[in-house]
Amino acid sequence: MNRFVLTAVALLLILAACSNSEEEVSWPDGSTLWLSGIYADTALSWSPYGDILFFSTYTTGATRLYGTDGLTNPIERTFTSMDEFMGPLGAWNAENGRIVYTALNADSMRSQIRSIAGNDIYVTVHIQDSLLNAFPTYNIDGDSILYCGKVTGNWRLYQVSHNHTPDSLDDPVLQNAFPDGDILRPSYSPNTGNWILFQHRATSSDDWDIMIAHQDGSEQRILAQSSADDIHPTWGPSDNWVAFSSDRTGNYEIYLTDVTNDTLIQLTDDPAMDQYPAWNPKKNWIAFSSDRASGSWNMDIFAIDEPELP
Repeated sequence: MNRFVLTAVALLLILAACSNSEEEVSWPDGSTLWLSGIYADTALSWSPYGDILFFSTYTTGATRLYGTDGLTNPIERTFTSMDEFMGPLGAWNAENGRIVYTALNADSMRSQIRSIAGNDIYVTVHIQDSLLNAFPTYNIDGDSILYCGKVTGNWRLYQVSHNHTPDSLDDPVLQNAFPDGDILRPSYSPNTGNWILFQHRATSSDDWDIMIAHQDGSEQRILAQSSADDIHPTWGPSDNWVAFSSDRTGNYEIYLTDVTNDTLIQLTDDPAMDQYPAWNPKKNWIAFSSDRASGSWNMDIFAIDEPELP
C-alpha cells in the first residue's frame, strides 16, 4: 500500500523480522494489512510530515524503535539493551528535528527520557532519576518536553526544557493543575498547541478516560465518556478531531471523536484487538496495531482510510 513517499532521512539498519505485505489484504471494515512481523508492533507515531511511521518492536533481546516509509523494510533507530518505546504524537518535532522516547531497564524498572536527531542516532539523555518515566512529547515549538513520571504510586505530568540533561540545575516541573490520579500519553494539539490530550483515571480501579485541558490545566473535560477503558489517544491533523482505542463494545476498536461536540465515529470493527492509532498528519488515513492477522498478541500494523468527517 504505497500511501506516501519517503523523504531523505538517513536511517541505518534493516529489520529482517518485519516485512511489508506484498499483496494487499482487506478486512470487512476496510482495514488493510500494512506491515507484518513476527513480534508485536506497537506505540505508533508519525514523523511531522507523515512520511515515516515509527513503532516499537522486540528484537535480539529488547524492544527497540524502528522507522518505515511503507515502501522498504523497517530500519532500526535505537541500539541499546534497554526496552525503548516511542511516545505519542509530537514525539518527533518539526522545529528542532529531534525524536524523544523512553528507554526502560526492565531489571531495575528505572527509565530515561532520551532523544535522537531525525537523521542521526546520536543520543541525548534528558531525564534520569529515581522515577519511572515514560511517554514524552515535545510542545509544538520544540523547546520543552512534557512527559509522565510515576511518583507516590501515580503517573503525573512533568515538564522540562528541550535541552535539559541530568546535570542541569533546573528540576522538572510537576504539573499540579491537572486532575489527580494517573495521566498517560500526553500530546499537544497540532495546530495551536493550546490543548493537551491525555489518558486519565482517578484511581487504579477506575476506567481510563480520554481528556483534554489547556496547558495550564484549565477547562478539563472528558471526551466521548463511556463506562469502558478508553486508551491510546492521538490528535488528528487538526485541533478538532482525536482518535483513540476503546473496549466499549467488548473488544478494543479504534474510534474518532470531535473535541468540540463529542461526535463519535467507530472506525474499525473486528473481533480482534485494535489499538495504538496514529493519524497521518498529511494523508487521509490512520495506522493502528492489531492482532487480527496473527492472533496471540502478535500485533501487526494496519491501515484504514479516514472516513468522511461531519
